[in-house]
Amino acid sequence: MLGGEGGKAVEYLKVDIYIHAKHKGNPRGAGEATAILEFISRKNEAHIRKATAAVENDTKNALTLKVIVTALKMLIKPCEVVLHTDNEYIKSCVALGWLETWRQQDWRKANGKQPANMELWKGFYISMQIHKITFMPYEDRQEFNNEN
Repeated sequence: MLGGEGGKAVEYLKVDIYIHAKHKGNPRGAGEATAILEFISRKNEAHIRKATAAVENDTKNALTLKVIVTALKMLIKPCEVVLHTDNEYIKSCVALGWLETWRQQDWRKANGKQPANMELWKGFYISMQIHKITFMPYEDRQEFNNEN
């Protein structure tokens, strides 16, 4: 339970999102990413959902961010989310405060330029305002090993 408005306790649904991205090209190329969402409902029922994303000529960071935003949009109520990813850049943008700084500077980096994939970053930022999001290291998942 987490504190809510007016002193009422709010119970957030806990959701684990496991991110796996396959990308060919350095830095730009084609790739596909999958997000596996796992949660236990308030009725104590296990649920698994899947989100996918693809790019034809973009970076692995863009691909990973795209599937994260797609997965977070699937959540219809505020949740406590654990993102399992090996993408250090996305984790660093949050942990080092870059994302918040970009927002405060009208979506501009210190050099005055817009960050790459700005619309995806804006979508991720909005999701961070709705959900309590933390990061954990990526764990290999059986679901990913069965993909073709």
